[in-house]
Amino acid sequence: MNSTYHYTVLRLSPHRTRGEVINVGVVLFQAEQEPCVIIMATLNKLRALDASWNTARLLAWTKNIKTILASQRGPAHQLKALERFGFCEAEAVGMFTAETDGDLQQQLTAIKTAYVANKAGAEPAKRERRTRLQTSMREQFSKMHVLGHNTEDLANHLVVPNLPVPNQPDLKNDFVYKNGVYRITQTIDYNVSPDGIHQKLQEACVKGTAATLAARAYGAGTQCYAVVDIPTEYADVTDSHLDLLLAQGFEVFHFTDAQSMAAYLAKATPQTADSAQI
Repeated sequence: MNSTYHYTVLRLSPHRTRGEVINVGVVLFQAEQEPCVIIMATLNKLRALDASWNTARLLAWTKNIKTILASQRGPAHQLKALERFGFCEAEAVGMFTAETDGDLQQQLTAIKTAYVANKAGAEPAKRERRTRLQTSMREQFSKMHVLGHNTEDLANHLVVPNLPVPNQPDLKNDFVYKNGVYRITQTIDYNVSPDGIHQKLQEACVKGTAATLAARAYGAGTQCYAVVDIPTEYADVTDSHLDLLLAQGFEVFHFTDAQSMAAYLAKATPQTADSAQI
């Protein structure tokens, strides 16, 4: 039987005067269970920013988190309390399901990779991986002469791919365009084996969280779009994924539907004389 888990990423500022913030782990919530604090960062990672960190200090910091959680009743109040002390973003809550302990560990590993592993003092950044959907969209934006290459290109009204979320450099939005307001596009390519479908729900959660955090930084009016490529045989099983994206405020467009993509281009990209449908 699948169990549903929610989580928030724990943040730490080893040296507040420098304004540096790193992700160190998560608080895991499950119905009828006490929240679980999971520290994923190593001491070497903390010491890269503040050499005075040691095991005793990390244990004391973790105990402080647990004390805050114990002082509040219910996840909503617990999240608000952690946010008040700067330990998390109360609205940035991810979700996943797991049937076995192995599934749970696999999900936690994926969360660590997405939020914790490549911060300051950790492992070297991995090479960007692109899905076929992302590559196809980049190629089309290039043909339209609207593809940017770095953050500065936002000011030139170009579509910038793989843009880091402000203050969360390991979280990315697949495409961002700004013209008056920001327009964020996340993509999910479901052209995977049946065994890989359940991982796509976790991907939807991570990308939804990234867009939420970016929208908070970009300000009012930010628009969020999701472009999905779903083979016919996966249509039923992905309904819950699309419901999640819609609940997070996304407008959803289907890559293989020409009319849907035309509507997406009209909303999410610069309109140029030689624009073409994807």
